[in-house]
Amino acid sequence: MKFQKLTIHNIASIEDAVIDFDCEPLLSSEVFLITGKTGAGKSTILDAICLALYADTPRLDTTRMQGDTKEGDRAVKINDPRQLMRRNTGEAFVKLTFTGSNAIHYEASWSVARARKKPNGNYQPKSWQLKNLDT
Repeated sequence: MKFQKLTIHNIASIEDAVIDFDCEPLLSSEVFLITGKTGAGKSTILDAICLALYADTPRLDTTRMQGDTKEGDRAVKINDPRQLMRRNTGEAFVKLTFTGSNAIHYEASWSVARARKKPNGNYQPKSWQLKNLDT
């Protein structure tokens, strides 16, 4: 699998970001480092890739944080990936375009919204898709 582009919108500490792996300096790099200050979004980049590919992220499975978010009469678990939506926003998504080991181009996407895309709306079910871009 070869990543081509990662688009992040309202996930954790990242409001909007696009990482284009087909442009310099990443294009000619065999290996690269994700670095930055605490809270800059390093882990969020990895979370976004996992959300696009698997609709989940391992970091939430091992969290030691406790407590659920209450939404009306429903509890939203602390390890629910929808909790990664930035606070005070109504929608969040990630898109990852990549070339598979079969040489087919794909776009994997994950998104979540609150009711009527309002920051105080209840979480809606996630959307998770894999598109074959060649057909």
